[in-house]
Amino acid sequence: MLRTAPRSALLTPALRWVLSCVAFIFIGAAAAEPAGETLPPKGRALFDRLLSSQGDGDPKVPYPFARLLQRISFELDDSAPSGGLSVVLIPLGRSLQRHAAGDAEAFRYPRVVAAATGSPPRDAAPGHPYLKDRLYIAYHEKAAALEVISYNDEAARFEFQLVRNYRAGATAEVGYANRSLCLSCHQNAGPIFSRQSWDETSANPDISARLAATGLSYYGLNWRSGVDVPDAIDSAVRRANLLATAQQLWQRVCVSTTHEATIRCRATALKQALRYRLGASLPAVFGPGTDQSLTNPMLAAWHTHWPEGIPIPDPQVPNRQPFAGVPPGERTPDKAELYRYADIGIAFDPMVLRAPLEIWHGHDVADLRRFVQVLSMFFSRTDILQIDHALTSVRDPASRNTSLICSERESTSHNRIDLDCHGDHGHLLLARLNLQAGEISGGSIDRLQLDESNIGAVGIGTPHQSASNTLHFALKRDGSSVRTPAGDTIRSLTVTRATESRPALASLEIVADLPPLDLAIDAIAASTLNGTSDALGDGPLRRIAILAPLFEHLGIRPAISPEQHTERSPARVAEVGLLRSTGWPADLQPFARQCGQCHADATAFPPGFLRGDDSQVRSTLDTCAERMLYRLTMNLTPTTARTKTPMPPPAAAHAPAFAHSADLPAMLGQLGALLKARGSNPDAVMSRAYATLPPCRVRNMNEAAQGDPS
Repeated sequence: MLRTAPRSALLTPALRWVLSCVAFIFIGAAAAEPAGETLPPKGRALFDRLLSSQGDGDPKVPYPFARLLQRISFELDDSAPSGGLSVVLIPLGRSLQRHAAGDAEAFRYPRVVAAATGSPPRDAAPGHPYLKDRLYIAYHEKAAALEVISYNDEAARFEFQLVRNYRAGATAEVGYANRSLCLSCHQNAGPIFSRQSWDETSANPDISARLAATGLSYYGLNWRSGVDVPDAIDSAVRRANLLATAQQLWQRVCVSTTHEATIRCRATALKQALRYRLGASLPAVFGPGTDQSLTNPMLAAWHTHWPEGIPIPDPQVPNRQPFAGVPPGERTPDKAELYRYADIGIAFDPMVLRAPLEIWHGHDVADLRRFVQVLSMFFSRTDILQIDHALTSVRDPASRNTSLICSERESTSHNRIDLDCHGDHGHLLLARLNLQAGEISGGSIDRLQLDESNIGAVGIGTPHQSASNTLHFALKRDGSSVRTPAGDTIRSLTVTRATESRPALASLEIVADLPPLDLAIDAIAASTLNGTSDALGDGPLRRIAILAPLFEHLGIRPAISPEQHTERSPARVAEVGLLRSTGWPADLQPFARQCGQCHADATAFPPGFLRGDDSQVRSTLDTCAERMLYRLTMNLTPTTARTKTPMPPPAAAHAPAFAHSADLPAMLGQLGALLKARGSNPDAVMSRAYATLPPCRVRNMNEAAQGDPS
């Protein structure tokens, strides 16, 4: 048997860009990178790491779906909204799997979309999995499949995976999905979603009412929610969309004339990113003192690599209301209507190319600050809490006191004391101290301003009283230190109550506790320069590679070793590839060249019409002729007059050339001949609504999914 796989000599390299959208619901941005190989060039997907035991075997995917979500929830802070795991139902969406149940059953078998939108637990061990913004799962019961997008730290990219045979009594098979196919819709090579107000989802009251009318529990999920849940998914997708940009800048904008200068640049960028996450203000990052050593070289490298700026791909498609024109809840559409509602008009198709969301030009320090802000997103809130705790535990750090003079007044109800404190250099403190039975029992700092920078509000607990008129408050915000714009810790507030002879006084103890962090990063830079580490080398920023030596230098135990993530089982592709014992005959060669990347596998979604021997392929082409003719003809239709997205879709690298190739008229001619042979008029096909054309059913697929693929 001659194996003719999608990357064989039969198919040109251009076909590594694709013909249709993968079955994920997370929806889009303009293509900015080549598709790359389906298997990770290095490392593994976060989904693999989460479900494998120390990387020594294949991922074990819990079933049923609620158990899988429960496993993911163990890695998230359950006090966060939705427990950190946002879930919506989408009965009539835009994924390839949308027809898996048949449209009449769409509300009985809706697509479930789950995204990790919350942080890890505060007590998570050092080196914990970091799922926020990095893990997205879609499930369709009738397709017996999961589609997963998750981040790969080592390869600095999101991976696309399929889990097949996800049903009771079967062994789920995890594989990497055809990356080229995925990037037709996921043109930003990452997760995608719709814009607000997310009317395809269960957050839409009309959709929610129709789902509730079935009386089904939908796997016991808490799916009844407002727009806050899809909004959380949308926000996660938009943050995830910037990870690739940060990696581009990390690897290229710090490149300098010498290797040492390059490593020092990355070390400084890392320091600033961690300072920012610890609480330093963005204006303090890349200040005037860094112009010659850092800012100017980085901006010069930016202009060298991206003279026109870096386009930020758009991870969203237009909001779509499936029942537009139907009064909410007025009636239940019949099967024919549901089929039409499930059709995706070109205005809402995720395969349509989308313009960049914005351009980062690198004109000035503001763009470098944005880079630092995104760079800081590679570390979890718990990572930062662990670093903060280590820094505040350092013995005898340098400290200083800032004093303010206060006016003190007691409320008319005698349950509160208000402090209005002012000092030099624009220092300001407005606080409320709670009174219970004449004793101070805590309170809050409503406003704290140092050097004209607003620190914000801070809760204060029960004070320690060292003298009759002196109160000491330890300052914390959400479990971490309160810091000045420069990053120093404001450790405590001391309040001395007013007497007849003097006003009330407030004193802030400010501790310079960041030097150990700087020293630790300097040590990582030195190790990178002497070749004993690659943490700050020319590869991507890898969270564990940074945290392992950083935690060791800061005395955080147990330290994490990057070797813990070494994989010992090979990654597998999800698709089996095309098997043929002979070459393609001349009449089928155009279809093989142009469609083989995505339509040669044993799948119903997208339809595998090139699967089988020559007679089977010709028979399937006859079945699919109307829809194929319609889609191919869109290549000859002016863009503004198109009613459907052409095939191959615009994101495919060979799509522009295809419209002028000899293959297009050859394929149209053959399809027209098939229609005429059974008494159909090819011209009449184009006058019909696409949703009314016979679906492209592919028989005898070795797939669980059944339905009406299109």
